[in-house]
Amino acid sequence: MQVDLFADNKPEPTSKLVVQRNDLINARFALTTLEMRLFMAMLARIDRADSEFHELRIPVTEVVAVSGRRPSSNDYAQLKDMCALLASRVIYVERPSKKKAKRGGQALEEVAPSFSNTPLMAYADYSSEERALVVRFNDRVREHLLQLNDGNFTQAQLMQLLKLKSAHSYRIYWLLKQYGSFGTRTIRVDELKRVLDLEGQYKQFPLFKLRVLDRAQRELAQTNLAFDYELVRGKNNSVEEIRFRFTPVTSEVLLPSLPATTDWQKALLEVGVSASSMAAIGELIERGEIESSYVQYVVQQQRTKSKQGKIKSLAGAVFIAITKGHSLEEYRQALAQRQKVASRKPASSPASTPEFVRYRVQEAREAFDTMVRKKMAKGATFEENLHLVYLSQGFRQERDSQGVEWLVKVL
Repeated sequence: MQVDLFADNKPEPTSKLVVQRNDLINARFALTTLEMRLFMAMLARIDRADSEFHELRIPVTEVVAVSGRRPSSNDYAQLKDMCALLASRVIYVERPSKKKAKRGGQALEEVAPSFSNTPLMAYADYSSEERALVVRFNDRVREHLLQLNDGNFTQAQLMQLLKLKSAHSYRIYWLLKQYGSFGTRTIRVDELKRVLDLEGQYKQFPLFKLRVLDRAQRELAQTNLAFDYELVRGKNNSVEEIRFRFTPVTSEVLLPSLPATTDWQKALLEVGVSASSMAAIGELIERGEIESSYVQYVVQQQRTKSKQGKIKSLAGAVFIAITKGHSLEEYRQALAQRQKVASRKPASSPASTPEFVRYRVQEAREAFDTMVRKKMAKGATFEENLHLVYLSQGFRQERDSQGVEWLVKVL
């Protein structure tokens, strides 16, 4: 089923993952922003089980229009030019040689690497009747996009990629995501320019910094890969390397391959908990050691902490909190408080015990201060942050008998 990623009144594709083999991430090619958006739309339609490419119909609105605006005549003109150019877009993939040249029986130096110049697309047409792009990947890029089961690939959440605007920002996002679990990646300036197909351009580094690095930094700040970078200079004081630093992001799970039939399973699946971890949690529920509502409580709790930048791995934090019982006391206190409130209601209006999550306001303030230092805070003041992160999401402020202020949300 093909779905318009930018259609109105649809849930965010938080669980949709797109995948590329690492050699494609590091390949040299250049796409415009429109072409990159089309590329992402096509990746989003690849099923994990696909063994061959299929013809795809991508709605025009998905490529040229954000937030549901109608495409203009200028958009259609750009599409026409894009389709003409896509047929000539080539990706250059280099593979280091494993052999070494020999002379007199002695190994000397590595043989020059193998490389391929491969067209990305088989064709790119436009159907005015369907108002859609009719496209298909070239079969020669099959090994980079299909049946990726050897671990030499990188996955990214489509929701994060849709926040980007610059084609270079897309590429830099993927380059950092490949090293997501490390939290750092150092790239030579000439290598980064090669990957971005900018060799021979931006000979003055300050211009490259302004138009490529700083722009990518601003755009990725809105994603799960906000980064800082350090310029590493050589002997002549020229910038030779760029050292990117970011909060480690663990590899997500390929969600379509995991079944989920209950609410607690779906909640775990959405935050990337693996099948084996889900099975372990299921055993705890079956043995009566935890309640399924506790699982959903923890997921909501850790989601909020992740948004505040307080945890590095959302899936890992969820699994540990559930299996180690780190949040059990808070859960029981919150449950008791809700039961106390429910007991005051007239008997004529019975209701099931609600599930909820709560945080101390002081914790929220400390998290805001941390995000301010990282220049990642939502809102200019704590009060504004409180509204954006909590109150607008259904939380309300309460004060207990000891005078402690809480943020409480019924699940």
